[in-house]
This record gives sequence, C-alpha cells and structure tokens, in this order.
Amino acid sequence: MSLKRIFILCFLLALIFFNSCAPSRLIRPLDKGQKTISANLGGPLFDYHNLTIPVPLTSIMYAQGITDNTSVFGSIHTTSLLFGVAQTDIGVCQKIYYSDSLHLGVSVNPALNIAQEFWPQFSGGFKCWPQLDLNAYWEIHPKKSFVYAGIENWFELASQRADGQPQTTHWLYCPQVGYTYCRLKWNYNIEMKYIAPNLNNLPNVVDYFGIGGKGALGLYFTVTRKF
Repeated sequence: MSLKRIFILCFLLALIFFNSCAPSRLIRPLDKGQKTISANLGGPLFDYHNLTIPVPLTSIMYAQGITDNTSVFGSIHTTSLLFGVAQTDIGVCQKIYYSDSLHLGVSVNPALNIAQEFWPQFSGGFKCWPQLDLNAYWEIHPKKSFVYAGIENWFELASQRADGQPQTTHWLYCPQVGYTYCRLKWNYNIEMKYIAPNLNNLPNVVDYFGIGGKGALGLYFTVTRKF
C-alpha cells in the first residue's frame, strides 16, 4: 500500500472512528479584546513501519476575548479539506472558577463540530456533534505559562452509523493533559489525549496505539500568535 493511500486511510479512520481530530481549542479565556490565530498538527498515534507516530492532521483556529471571562473561537480543519470534508468547530470558552491565591482556574467549553463531505467517493452527508469540555489549569506564573488537565465529551446524535448499522455509542470522551508555554506574542502548546477509551480499536486496518485494545492515544502540537 502506498504512503498516500495509508495517509488517506488513517485520516478517514481518525475522522470517522475517533471523531476528535484536534487538540483542546481554548483552556484559559483570552483577555477582553485580545485576538489569536492558532495552527496545530497531530492526531491519534498509530504504528507505521514499526514506528509509532501521530496521524498528521492539521487545522487553524481564530479566537477572540469577549470579556476577561468569556472567549469565542472557530476553526477550519485544513487536512479535512484535502480529502473532501469541510469541517469546523465553533464554541465558547467560559471561566467558571479562579483562585487568585492558587493561580488555579476551571473553564468549560460548549461547542459544535460540523462536517460536510463534498467528494462523491467519500459522500456521507452532513454531520454535527455537540461537544462539552471541562478543564482545570494551573498558572505557573500569573498570566503566563500553565499546565492543564480535563475531559472532552462528544455526543453522537445519529441513530445509525455511516455504514447503516445501528449507532450504539452516543458518548465519546477523551481525557487530556497539556502544557502551554506563553511568550509576549506567541504561545506553544503540547497535548496528550486518550481518545475514546470506551471504544474498541481492534480489529482495525490501522494499528492505533491504545491501552488494552481500547481507544487511541493522541499527540498534538499547537502554535498561537497573539494580537
């Protein structure tokens, strides 16, 4: 099988089977009026010629601070576009708790993930997955770098899968941990995610790197420019 065919297969399986193609969008709300543009690379880990590497999925995101506690964001999944899928996730990052003494915060991200396939050979129509993330973050220096942990939740509303079989799994969750290194104009983020540990990843054409035949670990890198 050619490298191109393997890449296409890995992408489609990552998109359809694991759904979660991107890292956490916003962990900590932006300052009021602040704007950012982010680009990320990464995805589920899989075995390729005895090497464990992430599926090289990409996306870009724009975010803006509405207040000091609330930010909005929207994305374009650029790899998806190359394979006939127009995909976006749009949502809100809302701070719900912050301790000035501990520099510890909690945020919630309600979002919608929307996908429309437009190549006939991959036609699967329109899909929409509601999403709700909950994250706790600890600022190593106030308003500077931070570490975080949380859980991403996807909700499958369809009664049937893409192959016409009954849909039996309606909740997909992904625990995650990450670190964001903050500079004056740039942020750099690395995130590890355990994608869909409630789903079997075997048997499968692609050897995903999961735990006990469940889900897949994902690795993501993000660069953010602040304005």
